Amino acid sequence: MTHEEAGRGGSMEELMIGRFLRRAAGVAALAALVAVPATIAKAQTTAEISQKGKVTIGVLTGIPPYDTVDASGQTDGFLVDIAKDIAAALGTQLEIVPVNNASRAAALESGRVDLLVAHMTATPERAKVFQMTNPYGAYEMRFVAAKDMPLTSLDDLKGKRVSVPKGSTQDVAVSGYGVEGLEVVRFDDDALAMQALISGQVDATAAVAAVANDVIAKRNLDNLEVKSEVPIFTLYWSMATRKDASELHQWLNNFIYYQEVTGRLDELHNKWIGTPIPGGKLPTF
Repeated sequence: MTHEEAGRGGSMEELMIGRFLRRAAGVAALAALVAVPATIAKAQTTAEISQKGKVTIGVLTGIPPYDTVDASGQTDGFLVDIAKDIAAALGTQLEIVPVNNASRAAALESGRVDLLVAHMTATPERAKVFQMTNPYGAYEMRFVAAKDMPLTSLDDLKGKRVSVPKGSTQDVAVSGYGVEGLEVVRFDDDALAMQALISGQVDATAAVAAVANDVIAKRNLDNLEVKSEVPIFTLYWSMATRKDASELHQWLNNFIYYQEVTGRLDELHNKWIGTPIPGGKLPTF
């Protein structure tokens, strides 16, 4: 303690506490100044993407007819065309990063991609982790079974074995029906669940109608059909951004709105799937 400080009055303890608090406040202020640039650097905006000159988009693969491989071996399809339109609207180059159900969330969280166009349903759980956009597409979940298997009500599933991808939305739906004797058989992905039906391991599967119809047509499975009289649900696909990318998220909502009202989304869906987007006007939230 200096002679000047002693002359102002107050005990040694009080003066030491005051000096400590002033130093602590200075350190906190410096930390805040250092933290601000880090926060800004982490935030994802359309301006930052334009400055970078490239937008990196995670696109779900392995679900024909929504995707395919072009003559040069590159991923192509409905989602890729949407990604191309996003890049064109941003005025940047496009980098496509193929993802699957298991890897898509990690690709976004790690910063490997700027956003996902990867057939993600905007569930409340996902909304805790990411910002989910207004839907850009929809799909009908239906039962697939042999043509000669009656399926006009849930009662027709009594005593049947139904395959689903483990932990999927259809897993949750079918498991919750409470139909007497219904056995839900779980597989790692949609393809294995469908193969279980084709090979006779189960009586039916729950699948995206467009995907099932594509498999039936390409593999000449004339004995199978998509059952329309017992719909499971119609759900919607959203894009996803990181939690701190609010400006990019809002821009994507605007992009999706414009693509819908101009008919572009239906045009692309017709191009790849053969029908307009099911479910009518896309919802907003």
